[in-house]
Amino acid sequence: MKIKYGKIDRLSIIVIIIVVIGVLSSFFDFGIISVFFSVIMPIVFIVNIVLAIYGALKKNYFYFIGIVLFFLNYNLFFQFSSNKELEIKDSISIVTYNVRGFKNHNSINSNQYDYTKIIKFIDSVDADILLLQESSYKEGKKIEQYPYVFLGYRENVNKSLLTIYSKYPIINKGYIDFKGTKNNAIYADLKVKQDTLRIYNCHLQSYVISPNTLTNKFNHNWNSLNNTISIQVEQANLIKKHAETFGENTIICGDFNATPYSQTYKVLKKGLKDSYLSKGSGFGKTYSFHNYPLRLDYFLYNDQLEVLSQNNFSLKLSDHEPIYMRFKIKQ
Repeated sequence: MKIKYGKIDRLSIIVIIIVVIGVLSSFFDFGIISVFFSVIMPIVFIVNIVLAIYGALKKNYFYFIGIVLFFLNYNLFFQFSSNKELEIKDSISIVTYNVRGFKNHNSINSNQYDYTKIIKFIDSVDADILLLQESSYKEGKKIEQYPYVFLGYRENVNKSLLTIYSKYPIINKGYIDFKGTKNNAIYADLKVKQDTLRIYNCHLQSYVISPNTLTNKFNHNWNSLNNTISIQVEQANLIKKHAETFGENTIICGDFNATPYSQTYKVLKKGLKDSYLSKGSGFGKTYSFHNYPLRLDYFLYNDQLEVLSQNNFSLKLSDHEPIYMRFKIKQ
């Protein structure tokens, strides 16, 4: 007997196949296909919700397969936490922010600086620890309210500038260099009373998409996009391996240039918690791609730490947005 499928049945099957491909692409390197699916998974989830409601009304639970697959492999992209700020003794506040060289990305003049506005934000938050990606040596030196600074600058080393500012003494610091790219990571050990806290400030490989991708040297640029995810995963593994040698109070944070549905995120998050999933609220957007919200910036932490709150900002001064976390070291 031939089984007849209606239009919605066929749509459901297609969506389930998309979920399966999306799940596989978060574990295996399918190049630009993995990037594409890592971006559209929230949309796929919403379509699955609609289909599941339809299936429930029709008492056809086949439509729930996509939802089950999603929940087994991913976290939700929207959090409902009230995220009330708690004033708790010995809590520590930290901010990570890709400032894009302190240049206003919304301005016609790409060299227009937003240093004053960004500094005003930094002063108003007054975090105990401040991490900047794509900083500026000249402008970064003007941030004076922190007694301890790892400016991350090395003469004749062509790397994107990362900085760590701290109200706690920096007792150790270093670099994790990625080959063949300006991207890199730095780390610092901070003395917090009787404890040592290690912070990794990361800026992973970016996806550079320009008109040339679709016109001039198409194959070269397409292959470059396909290779980016492999490079990111390699960088993530370097950071992860380095962090495992410390293994105590650890935070890995910064601009990962990867969504929570990506291989890169899975590598870095393994064995750690995500502050947004713990105490965040809303979409957690840190980057807007043509008004499509993406979460590319993170705080990942281990079990020795307890997150009390996390906040996302919408300043529109850089192409990324800052995120703020308050936490404490468990005794």
